[in-house]
Amino acid sequence: MRHVPRALAAAVIPLAVIASSAADANATPSISSAPSAAFVLNTETGKFNGATETGPQERDGLSASVPSLQVLSRPGTGAVLAGMTLASSPTKQERAAWAANSHFVDLSWPDLGGAYEVYKNDRLVAATAGHSMRDTHVQPGSVIDYQITGKTGTWGLTVTVPKGSDTETLEATAAQAETQAKKYTKTAVVWRSFIRQKWAYVPGKYKKLSGCTYASGYKYAGDNRGFSSKVDGPSYRAKLKGVVYWTKSSYDLFPSTGKSRVYSTKTGKLVATKHASAKKIDFRTKTRFDGKTRAVHADIEATDPFCKYGGIGAFYDARLARNGDFYVSGKYKQAPDNEMYIYGYTSGTKHSTKTVHRSKMGSIKCLYKGACELGTLSNNGGY
Repeated sequence: MRHVPRALAAAVIPLAVIASSAADANATPSISSAPSAAFVLNTETGKFNGATETGPQERDGLSASVPSLQVLSRPGTGAVLAGMTLASSPTKQERAAWAANSHFVDLSWPDLGGAYEVYKNDRLVAATAGHSMRDTHVQPGSVIDYQITGKTGTWGLTVTVPKGSDTETLEATAAQAETQAKKYTKTAVVWRSFIRQKWAYVPGKYKKLSGCTYASGYKYAGDNRGFSSKVDGPSYRAKLKGVVYWTKSSYDLFPSTGKSRVYSTKTGKLVATKHASAKKIDFRTKTRFDGKTRAVHADIEATDPFCKYGGIGAFYDARLARNGDFYVSGKYKQAPDNEMYIYGYTSGTKHSTKTVHRSKMGSIKCLYKGACELGTLSNNGGY
């Protein structure tokens, strides 16, 4: 069972790998209208049925450490480039993969029953009762984002369509991706929760409900800022930075909370200052080190040091790949403002930046009340 922070325990958490993008306004295609795929992932093994890896097993020594893209062949169907990031998930229900040449893309996902809708770059393109399909409307050399949604799961796959279908071109495409991937030495994930306003207030009528020491007649200093993609960023109420390394098995976590300050609304003078506890802010890996991908889990839970109830609550699960692929899913309380970023480090302080999540506060009551509607955290793609 996934650990759910106490701040989120009152909510029902539905199972989802990645939330779907908004559907296109066009009508839904009929069930089973999607062409059949030749390359179909076996979610029990995490490999394509009947396919074998072709070409050199070592591409300048990179394949052993970054095999997120493979060149596969299957009798009678030729060779394809295959994306295996999600296929290596430790949970069978999360496994999905793609196989492509310059003429088609084959998509596979777990057979969880029911019907599935397939979105291509946010547009609904197919519906099927199966767990695989082929897309023949592809542009050689393009990158396509697919989402597959069902009643019990949703998956996101970012596909690189090769410029050619010959083995040499497929190998070159895979080698180019691996060379780029080897530049990453570590990946950092940062979550921050902050109060956008300059001041926050707890109405006197909620003093007992919130357990706040200071309510009517007092104001709490906010962070007085908007979103920021800086690694160390500006002021915050709660922050978690988790780091995985691609050349060693260790990982790091840096949990912290901002200082809470209370002022008199009448005199404007500082009344009290205190830090919230960071003991319930945690980041950890879920899979062994292999230099290729790493599954991680994080919990962010913090209560105002002057209040007994309410506060910040979030959790997420993520799979990070050295080549820059990722997916994230989770839940968060919709107060205060929240932001999440992934940074791929190539050397020293040089890094790429991916904005994973940004949400503005729904109601400040979530900060001082025990119950709060949860939002869904989801994203996938590349950093």
